Amino acid sequence: MNEFALALLVALTGWWFSTGVILWLVHRPEKQHRIIFACATATMFLAFYGVEFTVSESTPQNVVLAFCLALLIWGWLEMGYLMGFVTGPRKEPCPDGATTASRMRLGLSTCLWHELTLLVMVLVLTWISWQQPNQAALWTFTVLWLMRWSSKLNLVLGVRNYNQSWLPERLAYVHSYIPRRLLNPLFPFSVVSGLLVSFFLINSAMHTNELGLMISLTLAGAIAALGTLEHLFLMAPLRDAALWVWAAPDQGPVATKSGSQS
Repeated sequence: MNEFALALLVALTGWWFSTGVILWLVHRPEKQHRIIFACATATMFLAFYGVEFTVSESTPQNVVLAFCLALLIWGWLEMGYLMGFVTGPRKEPCPDGATTASRMRLGLSTCLWHELTLLVMVLVLTWISWQQPNQAALWTFTVLWLMRWSSKLNLVLGVRNYNQSWLPERLAYVHSYIPRRLLNPLFPFSVVSGLLVSFFLINSAMHTNELGLMISLTLAGAIAALGTLEHLFLMAPLRDAALWVWAAPDQGPVATKSGSQS
């Protein structure tokens, strides 16, 4: 049980710290972004290279390292979007009166290159991890991918809260794609699905005798649970921004929640 608790702590700390670092870097002066993103790109390639060395053995050390490398790869993808280097062909607000279907189609155009890059990364991780003992990097990245897609669909269908102050000005047009609603039809299904996936992974972890597999499943399950928590932040009037006050841009008084995630 000590290893189980430690894995949960690693997942929680990795989620919290990596989110904060991304937020802090994205809000550095724009003239620094090319250098920051170049360094992040080099780190991303090194992370893929590192995953190749971790997949052959499912030791606790390799599993935790693979998890951290997956977060580094994910961090590059998030910075690429938020800094404007990997977005999509459309950089205009959503037209007034657009239907939900049109808003989804146009919204996808704002992040098309980002989504295609994400898909390529999943495929590369699948290829690297194919029939290997250590699947931690692939499972972590895939859970992040699916939870993010669920969040994006909920945003387009309408949510109550999101952090507008966290998005850089260059992405201000994204706000127009996200209507304000107290609830949307997908939200309950997303939360229930997230809870079920989290339970399945954590329950599987607690019923395996292989230490490396237990840690892998625990890390993936914890990320699924945290992703579900992020869904709740979209609807509940909670000040989740307080979790990253150390990394948030200086907005003076606390900004109201009315913005978007990527």
